[in-house]
Amino acid sequence: MRQSERGFTIIELIVVIVVLGVLTTMALPRLRYTKERAYRASMMSDLKNLVALQEGYFSAANDYAGGLTSGPEKVAKGASGRISFTPSPGNTIAVTRRNPAGARGPGWTATVRNPQVTTKSADICGIYIGHKAYAPNAKVASAGIPACY
Repeated sequence: MRQSERGFTIIELIVVIVVLGVLTTMALPRLRYTKERAYRASMMSDLKNLVALQEGYFSAANDYAGGLTSGPEKVAKGASGRISFTPSPGNTIAVTRRNPAGARGPGWTATVRNPQVTTKSADICGIYIGHKAYAPNAKVASAGIPACY
């Protein structure tokens, strides 16, 4: 009489593969959601860092910078001043200086985008300093506090 061989049957292997496929199908949307949250957190962090840099620039120049540079900071009057800042990988930041001579006073607005964030209801984050009218979107409710929309 022959001893039975040890191992898995083809049916057992197929069942394991199907179970792994179902688990993978359930995990992928959660992974994509988690990655988007991480990208959005980097966008919010860049905006908070920008506030600190702009306020430091304001102390030195008595004006807000009109944009960013990857080189050395350029202190200048008007919108030609630049803050030295490199955003997180994938993030694109746009800064707009507001007219300090106007009735609403000095201020600035910034928005950040990342192409990895595909949820259209929160794919842009913004922040502003100064008058409420400088807010880039109605969801950015308070000065100095970033929000995504």
